[in-house]
Amino acid sequence: MTRLALFCLGRGTASVGLLAATAFAWPAYAVRPEAATLAGALPGALPGALPADWQAVLDTLPTDPPAEKLLGISAEFEGRHYLTGDEFHADLWYPTIKDLGGVYVGVGSDQAYLLAGWVRPEVAIFLDYDPWVNDLHAVYRAFLLDAATPAEFLAFWQAGAQAKGLECIAHHYADAPKRKWYADLYRRNRGNIAYRLALVKKQMQTVKVPCWLTDDATYAFVRGLVQTGRARSLQADLLGPKGVLGIGDLARKLGLAVRVLYLSNAEEYWPYGKAFRANMRGLPIDERSRVIRTLSTFSVNKDYRYNVQSLRLYQAWLERPSLGGVRQMVKRRKLKGPEDIDFSVTDSDPAALDTKRKTKSKR
Repeated sequence: MTRLALFCLGRGTASVGLLAATAFAWPAYAVRPEAATLAGALPGALPGALPADWQAVLDTLPTDPPAEKLLGISAEFEGRHYLTGDEFHADLWYPTIKDLGGVYVGVGSDQAYLLAGWVRPEVAIFLDYDPWVNDLHAVYRAFLLDAATPAEFLAFWQAGAQAKGLECIAHHYADAPKRKWYADLYRRNRGNIAYRLALVKKQMQTVKVPCWLTDDATYAFVRGLVQTGRARSLQADLLGPKGVLGIGDLARKLGLAVRVLYLSNAEEYWPYGKAFRANMRGLPIDERSRVIRTLSTFSVNKDYRYNVQSLRLYQAWLERPSLGGVRQMVKRRKLKGPEDIDFSVTDSDPAALDTKRKTKSKR
């Protein structure tokens, strides 16, 4: 889903559009008005204590079994554990997801905290089909609980602070069956994660976009999600039978809409099948819901294309049996070179897909 790439950050050209309103009718879910507007109305507010009934629902989220095979965009990338992100221009999404609130759902490791800090959700679900990624979230949790500032959090990943990091893990997971594994996971990957987090911090400072690693208020919000139990990691597969459907049930029970769904470039791994379509259909949404994704352009710019789409429109596209995969839906322009970073908004009518197919069949 992601690869750790070592290269110098540079902001390239981006094609930017506006999210268009859609006319597609989908089932209306009961979203609490106060919940739907919380983040927008109180952008500086910290997450409050988790209500007991929410706690019960979150604690019973269903999971999927660990993946039997870790997929990739090609055989070369199969079997890899992606414990760091390598999307270096996530700031391009910032204006489209800022303060959307609701429920945040996303794959990956460090990306989860970056994006959740921008979205300001009431609940954040960090899902992945790789148990290593979910176990790494346990390490992040321990450090976030103990680190009051971004600087203190980043310090845990420095070589000179490894002993302190191990003490923190041992303290928070003294009786956990996976305590030794969490410590081993941290030791093995500390250096790569430190490097990745430094790159993210540098990029956000360069483009002047506040994030959890540079802005105290954003960090406090992300930390608050963890402290209150509003942020949860979940062993779930986008193609699985229980995990994603369980997230949809969770959101409905809480009266919230899934406002941001982050897929990274997972859609490049497989064609759209029945299970995935059903999982996406099961997410309660509203007119402000977004899906954000990437498409690999590593061979050109060591990065990705960055895309945003109305989640309602995405669901409409997925109702088209003729839609085989993401590349039929997301338009892609030719990149000009290594410094060119493509950002796009997919706002086209899914009926255009059938029109295109009919035109080809007449030729």
